[in-house]
Amino acid sequence: MPSAWDRARRYAEKPERLVVGLMSGTSVDGVDAALVRLSGSGRATGVRLEAFFTTPFPSTLREQVLAVSHGEGNAESVSRLNVALGGLFSDAVESVLGVAAVTTRQVDLIASHGQTVSHTPPGTGAGATLQIGEAAVLAYRIGVPVVSDFRVADVAAGGQGAPLVPYADWCLLTHPTRARAVQNIGGIGNVTFLPADAAPGEVVGFDTGPGNMLIDRAAAWLTRDRSPENRLTYDRDGGFAARGQVAKALLEDLLRHPFLNTAPPKSAGREEFGESFWNEVLRNARGMQPCDLVATLTAFTAYSITDAYKRFLPRIPDEVVVGGGGTQNPTLMAMLRERLAPIPVLTHEDVGINSAAKEAIAFAVLGNETMLGNPSNLPSVTGASRPVVLGTLTLP
Repeated sequence: MPSAWDRARRYAEKPERLVVGLMSGTSVDGVDAALVRLSGSGRATGVRLEAFFTTPFPSTLREQVLAVSHGEGNAESVSRLNVALGGLFSDAVESVLGVAAVTTRQVDLIASHGQTVSHTPPGTGAGATLQIGEAAVLAYRIGVPVVSDFRVADVAAGGQGAPLVPYADWCLLTHPTRARAVQNIGGIGNVTFLPADAAPGEVVGFDTGPGNMLIDRAAAWLTRDRSPENRLTYDRDGGFAARGQVAKALLEDLLRHPFLNTAPPKSAGREEFGESFWNEVLRNARGMQPCDLVATLTAFTAYSITDAYKRFLPRIPDEVVVGGGGTQNPTLMAMLRERLAPIPVLTHEDVGINSAAKEAIAFAVLGNETMLGNPSNLPSVTGASRPVVLGTLTLP
């Protein structure tokens, strides 16, 4: 059996590598799997998306993830969930390979972000972060090396452990003459600021605040009395928000959230904008029309993004490139464009990247760097004391 060193050497010697990137975010709606053909590294990285597939979360498994993320359960429940998610991630890999008609023997690597169930960045004490989805299950079932646990090395070096996608943004989206803000709107929003022809140390990145998380929660609350097949886990096409009016008093109160006033480096999760915060929002919105609440939370996401640019970016970008599930919400995108005008607001598709697949592609890029022995955190983004090689390698 080849050693880890042998595998890494063979991997590095290949001019092209087939890598599956896996991403499961704070929305816990599905596992995104991107099969990509990679070459090179750093700013010379070449990426071609061969196939993309999202494996939905079974409702029971989603409820278990949310329960653990909210502090419920014990070591046994987390352990069992870790193994179950490893199985779901394996299903996601098999599905995307089926779409591409590619066999496991052709795949060089799986890069799995895992499912975050706890994220406590450095503050009053040492940082800690936990992503589950057992890599050994993936490696055994698929028979391919797996890089996982990307965040922990950065946290060990004193960093936030997030966001990590800015490294892939730097590789793939740095423009030779224009400064770009690359905004992801997943469960949490995060931005990467790329000066023209940026060096790694010039990149700025941080979580801007809530993305879709609160909007999704409000849509689920609004449709909770419907039959199971008609309940929603997100505001489809921004329809609820479009029918509502923004409540200015509530919006102003939301914008006082301490996270929004904290200077980078910073990262957020359910600890800041999860169930306890949602319950507080509901109390403050008592008597409000439901669609008005969704509209206000949608505005909260848009305002928190644009306010973060004004406060914390070194300069106003020449253009903004938006990706993630938020691009499928026309009401949110309209609010963003209005707030950012006259700055052009593009989507990832406008620059040749599948928006839905973007984060999964990013972790394929990070896994590629790990196998090549290259650091892929950005201390200017995470606050780590130095660049470190990310991830843990699990062999089949």
